[in-house]
Amino acid sequence: MELRHLHVVLTVAEAGSISRAATSLKIAQAGLTAQLRRIERGFGGPLFTRRTDGVELTELGRHVVSRSRDLVERFDDLLLTARKLAAQSGGTGIRLGGVAGAHAPLLVGVVRDLLPNHPQTTHVERNADAVLELVRTGKVDVALVTEFPQSPLRIPEEVDRRSLVTEPMLVGVPVGHRLSARAEVRLSDLADEEWAVPDENHGGGRLNLHLACEAAGFTPRCTHFGVDPASAAELVRSGHTVACFFPTGHDLPGIVLKPIAGNPVHRRVSLIWRRRTETDDYVDDVHAALLRAYHVRVRVRHRSALTVAAS
Repeated sequence: MELRHLHVVLTVAEAGSISRAATSLKIAQAGLTAQLRRIERGFGGPLFTRRTDGVELTELGRHVVSRSRDLVERFDDLLLTARKLAAQSGGTGIRLGGVAGAHAPLLVGVVRDLLPNHPQTTHVERNADAVLELVRTGKVDVALVTEFPQSPLRIPEEVDRRSLVTEPMLVGVPVGHRLSARAEVRLSDLADEEWAVPDENHGGGRLNLHLACEAAGFTPRCTHFGVDPASAAELVRSGHTVACFFPTGHDLPGIVLKPIAGNPVHRRVSLIWRRRTETDDYVDDVHAALLRAYHVRVRVRHRSALTVAAS
């Protein structure tokens, strides 16, 4: 009998139903039923009475649940006090990573707030594949990466991932542009515009833009290549160019950012870390804090275009 088995019993007792408990534990109902039978054999008798509308604790079950709550609470207290003691003594360093852009600094700030006594280093790369390799080889503990639907990442077996948000690509046009007053624009409205586009090796955004434009019936007139967001913004302000930006970017005076109808171009932002390492202990807290920080960072007028990942 292990501590994780007590968590299972407590979850079923609190849910009052094996199906609801299976959903909470994110496992199949049949798998939970089989596991619960093994646990009951370990305790020497049934912990629950099965009913059509759920389960009810037996006398043995009430005894086990009462004692289990005390054990689990004491164990959680042990973890909390041990982590605080480790932090007070300096702890270990945390190595962070990410693709060049606004996401890596966001991760740095979140981890600094959560683990202020742990020294940090940050590794920023030009593409997600390089970041994945750093995590796979253990050179980075936790990182943020982005990917486009037409350019999916190949996640190594050693690396775990949790989705953060799906970001829409926004079109930047100069103030006073013929489309600047619209709530959203169609890609086909931009068929005659000149585009500033990033380096093709920088995450796959250029490829996905091309594919979306072709699906809308035209090939984009890309005239400025390999530009970073700052350079793209200057070109847009000149009044002769449009470019794509994301909600997490900096304020862009003189530029109006417009959602694209149907959100045809978007990217997924994910938190990644190496499996079965100390990062497992704090990744839940980092993910939750990142979600909060992300929505604070993104301007309110773009929030309706965002889809928060389920997990």
